Amino acid sequence: MTDTAASTTVVRAEDEHIDQVLAIIRAVLSRPDLGGDDDVMDHGGTSLSVVRILAEAGRVLGADINPRDLAGSVTARSVAGAAR
Repeated sequence: MTDTAASTTVVRAEDEHIDQVLAIIRAVLSRPDLGGDDDVMDHGGTSLSVVRILAEAGRVLGADINPRDLAGSVTARSVAGAAR
């Protein structure tokens, strides 16, 4: 038997982290139209903007995010996942 309330809480926390990272990405790139699965590099991102995104996301989420954990794709979802 699974605990539905516990899994719902985990999903909400994950969604909240994605939303927080997405807000950071949108601000850094000045692109309010980006979604959680849009790759930063496909939308004008540079290595410097990735460093800024990871630093701010790490500060907000209280995590040390290693760029190697992103597997080459810098999206709000991948950054939030690497922060776990």
